[in-house]
Amino acid sequence: MAPSAKRAVAYVAAGAFSAAGVALAVSHEYTKRLRRSAEPEDPELVLPAEVVHHELELRDGGTAHLVEMGDGPAIFLLHGANLSAEVWSYQLRDLYPDHRVIAMDLRGHGLSRPGKDDVTISAMAMDVAEVLAALGIERAVLVGHSMGGMVCLRLARLEPGVFNTAVGALALVSTSAGIGLPVLSWGRLASAVSLVAGAGVGIWRPGQGLPATDTGYLASRVGFGRRPRPAEVAWTLRMLRAVEPQVFGKLVGEVLGFEESAPFPGLGVPVVVAVGTSDHLTPPLYARRMAAGFDKADLVEYPGAGHMLMYERREQVDQLLAHLCELAGADQPPGSKSTLTAPVALASARASTASRQASSG
Repeated sequence: MAPSAKRAVAYVAAGAFSAAGVALAVSHEYTKRLRRSAEPEDPELVLPAEVVHHELELRDGGTAHLVEMGDGPAIFLLHGANLSAEVWSYQLRDLYPDHRVIAMDLRGHGLSRPGKDDVTISAMAMDVAEVLAALGIERAVLVGHSMGGMVCLRLARLEPGVFNTAVGALALVSTSAGIGLPVLSWGRLASAVSLVAGAGVGIWRPGQGLPATDTGYLASRVGFGRRPRPAEVAWTLRMLRAVEPQVFGKLVGEVLGFEESAPFPGLGVPVVVAVGTSDHLTPPLYARRMAAGFDKADLVEYPGAGHMLMYERREQVDQLLAHLCELAGADQPPGSKSTLTAPVALASARASTASRQASSG
């Protein structure tokens, strides 16, 4: 196996789902010290009391739960694996005065329940298409974080007609189009990783696999870059522990086996790919390759940030999404490039079109 392939396997095996396997090897005392240093809970991490809750019936008997605030151009937010709509609390608070901000619990997460189509990325993509239609949304900014970005890519593959109608711009945050490696037995690998990861974040109930440990805080910490706020790390762990173990295990296989690296020609909407330079779960290399698969895409790299950009770069992500709303509502000639304006570009210090960055991978 080539060195680059070995590195990719290492990222998946050690990094998937908050690198819980690494956390298990860290001493008990060190973990306790980290947890003692945590800041008091930040009330802004909780969903605002003003959000409107929606529950929609899905085609397969499942239900989709959404929270919404504000009026104006729509921003539709999708969270990552084992998180929930709560992860977008900052953006709901910051953007609602001028935007209609909607965050969806993907099936199996939060208050959304899967139907007969089970918990798969393809089913989640069809849920998004169904919800966008049910809400009558036009030219929204569709935002996917981590696995949520994978859902966006699968939606673009299965239902490209949604773009330039319900969706006017796309933001792929801390995500990947797949590692592209021929692994023979995803099932066995997924089972092993889910056991280790489940023990690391402490989600397993008694009698359901490895016992819970107090390494969960550190496992969650690995998803962040330099100098994270302990309150945000602890809140992320809270979301991880809220997911049912059987859902957790299924999603490991879904994410490990995901593959949408083929180009997306003619999608017709502005695309921005955002990544932290210290993201160990979906590293910049994957972001650069993914961005190169679109006719028009900008790549924004945030120095020192990790996987949780909505927390770690709150103001910059707000600026990026607000600017994408402007692009989504503007008429753009076919084949034109989206252009990041100065405020967004300066927030990163590394903003460029995908065509220049892809070659550096």
